[in-house]
Amino acid sequence: MLYPLKFDPIYKQIIWGGTNISRYFHRDILLDKVAESWELCCCDDGASIVSSGALKGMSLQNLIIKYRGKLLGNQIYQKFGTRFPLLIKIIDANENLSVQVHPDDAYAKANGEKNGKNELWYILDAKENSQLVYGVIKNESKNDFMKAISEDKIEQTLNRVDVSPGDFFYVPAGKVHAILSGILIAEIQQNSNTTYRIYDWGRVDKDGKGRPLDMSKALDVIDFKSQNQPVSCAQIANNQNYRIDTIFKSENFNLDKISVHRQYKSQMIGSFIIFMCIKGSGVILYDGGTCDLIFGETVFFPACLGEFVVEGTVTLLSIYI
Repeated sequence: MLYPLKFDPIYKQIIWGGTNISRYFHRDILLDKVAESWELCCCDDGASIVSSGALKGMSLQNLIIKYRGKLLGNQIYQKFGTRFPLLIKIIDANENLSVQVHPDDAYAKANGEKNGKNELWYILDAKENSQLVYGVIKNESKNDFMKAISEDKIEQTLNRVDVSPGDFFYVPAGKVHAILSGILIAEIQQNSNTTYRIYDWGRVDKDGKGRPLDMSKALDVIDFKSQNQPVSCAQIANNQNYRIDTIFKSENFNLDKISVHRQYKSQMIGSFIIFMCIKGSGVILYDGGTCDLIFGETVFFPACLGEFVVEGTVTLLSIYI
C-alpha cells in the first residue's frame, strides 16, 4: 500500500518573509510575506498531510502510527518511535532574520523540550553580494560578547560570509547565526523550533514593540570555541549517468546532492529517503509504479520500497538517517 508520498506544503507568514518561494518555484501562493514553506513536518506547529494517491488526506503522524518501521525504517522507528525526527523547510529571507542560536539535545531536554536543533542550509537562490551571519568573529569570548550586548555593539561581533547558490552551511547547536536578506534556502533540521533570539536589528511592529529576546538562555548555549568551522563536500560518484556529492553526515541526518543526467539506480538503505527536487524534472520507477519528480516538490520515499531508478535530467537533495 505504501508508495512515494507527496504532502501539501504548510506556509508560515512571518515579518521577514516575502514572495520568493512563489516566484522561484512557480507556486500559486495567495498569502503575503510567506517566510517559510514547511515541506515535511510532524509537530505541534504543523502536520504534513498527504496530497495524492490512496493515502491522500492522511497525516504523517498517522502514517507513522500505522506503518511504523515500514515507513521510517526499523532502527529509526526503534530509536524515535512515533516522533518524526526531522523538519524540512524552504525559507525566504526577504528581510534579515534575527540573530539567534539553538540548544543541543541535553540543554533542550533539561528545559522541557524533546530535543535540540542542529540544522543545515542549502542555498537555492541568492541576490548578488548576499551574506549570512555564521558564528561570531574569531577569538570573541563570552565576556567580550556580553560587553558588546551591554554597549549595543553586537553587530560588530558577528562573522559574515558571502553566499552563492549551491553553497551549504552546517549550523550546529551553539552557533550564532542569521540568514540575511535576499537568500532562499532549503533547511534540513532536527524536529524542533526552539530558538533563542539574540538580536533583531532594531525591528519593531506596528505598535512600536520589538520581538522578545532570549539572551539568558542564548548565553547558556553559545559555543564560543567552534563558531566558524565550515563543512566540506565529498564527491563519491561521477559518470555519464549521474553524479553524487555527499554534503553532510551526522547522527541526526545525512544529505547528498544527486545530479542525474540520464539514469540513477539505487535501493533503500534501512531509512526513509526525502527527495527535494531543486532543478529539472524526472521520474522515479519502483516496484509498484512510478512517481514524477517535479521542480520544487518534496517526495517522501518509505523505507520498505526496495530498489528504484531515477530517470531524467534532475537534481535532488537526498535526505536520510
